[in-house]
Amino acid sequence: MSFGDGRLPAILESLDSPGGYGRYSVYCCDPVEVFQYASVDDDPFGPLEDVISRYPRVLFRQDQPPFVGGWIGYFAYEAGLAMEGISPHPSTGPGIPAIRFALYDAAAVYDHRNGTWQLVVVDWPEPWAQYRPSTSDRLKALRKRLDRATPLGDSDDRRDVPADTPIPDLAYQEYTDRVHRIQRLIEAGDIYQANLTMRFQVRTRLTPLGLYRRLRQANPSSHAAFLSWNDTSILCSSPELFLDLRDRQVITRPIKGTRPRSTDQVIDKAHREELIHSEKDQAELAMIVDVLRNDLGRVCEFGTVQVHQAGDIETHATVFHKVATITGRLADGKNWGDLLRASFPGGSITGAPKIRAMQVINELEPTSRGVYCGSIGWIGLDGSLDLNIAIRTMVQTGDVVHIHAGGGIVADSVAEMEYEELLAKAEGMFLALAGGVCSPHDSLRKGVLH
Repeated sequence: MSFGDGRLPAILESLDSPGGYGRYSVYCCDPVEVFQYASVDDDPFGPLEDVISRYPRVLFRQDQPPFVGGWIGYFAYEAGLAMEGISPHPSTGPGIPAIRFALYDAAAVYDHRNGTWQLVVVDWPEPWAQYRPSTSDRLKALRKRLDRATPLGDSDDRRDVPADTPIPDLAYQEYTDRVHRIQRLIEAGDIYQANLTMRFQVRTRLTPLGLYRRLRQANPSSHAAFLSWNDTSILCSSPELFLDLRDRQVITRPIKGTRPRSTDQVIDKAHREELIHSEKDQAELAMIVDVLRNDLGRVCEFGTVQVHQAGDIETHATVFHKVATITGRLADGKNWGDLLRASFPGGSITGAPKIRAMQVINELEPTSRGVYCGSIGWIGLDGSLDLNIAIRTMVQTGDVVHIHAGGGIVADSVAEMEYEELLAKAEGMFLALAGGVCSPHDSLRKGVLH
């Protein structure tokens, strides 16, 4: 984690990849430039497109790792509200920018399939080259960071650092009341599904990097991330790919359907079988697949949008997930910005129909989502794109950590079970805060939150 101690670090890790996605991990620091946008308008991606267009395009070669240098950062969920003319409620979170990306021209990339490292540096043409260290100097700096990296077991991040009990922004009864309100809207034919989330606030004595190291052990995931600047850090252990764009090929992999893991093998197997055969979860996934097919169809060549493996079960450290894979080919004249305009935020964390579900979410959730349910990842100098759905995500400012969790509500949802699923999704983050010794999970059950 020597990169995590550098200036403005950006780490994108693949620590668990049950579907074969997320093959590479990318480690960067010391960016060329930082772009951030405090508030957004009806085209939140335009200003970033303008900044990126000032730099030369770097071509991708098949013998290279997918990240050839580029912009790493995040889009907050509220960027999607702005596009649809929905006014988000005032921020009650850590007050981070709506969009923040930094340009990195040197990276260490680890290939999990081959177990090899590749060092990537951008060979800038003039006049950009005169403002940056030489390629050899940047390569030497990368090697030096790798040489001084220490194994995770040599750190003190496993020590017992007790965390406060998480404080939710919704009491249990308030949460279940909102579930029932969504179901009444569904009965009235207003929506078919809406994703309802809630936020927890926790105080900790852990440093952001120490907490991230514990998170990556408690909840390894295929699309993890660590971004840090000033007094703010984003720690993410997302299992969900939002968009992968490379050579005009687009992939999205929505998750709908969750069951907790158990240390009892019989119970664990039963939970997996229950998810496999759950008609409710399959219907929920099917609705979101339709949303994403429609989103991709707006910018992909006609007839190229295809659904694959709609209902595969993925096994993660703390949960089972039901997923689908949707692919398409980006139409001529369209780029990553057009793809985002058509599909952001992801359908799996909004609902169906998408815009009306976003309006309902905005009415029912008491706090802004921020980076949670937005996207974290990279926009390559070659025009590629790789973004996750920013779930299983914590934002730490000073000693305060904000955690969100939620799930899709449909007509036959049971409020009590939805609440249990929400806690199961947050379990890995709670365990990281508690050092794996215990989890605040039980203290958050309904008896305490009335």
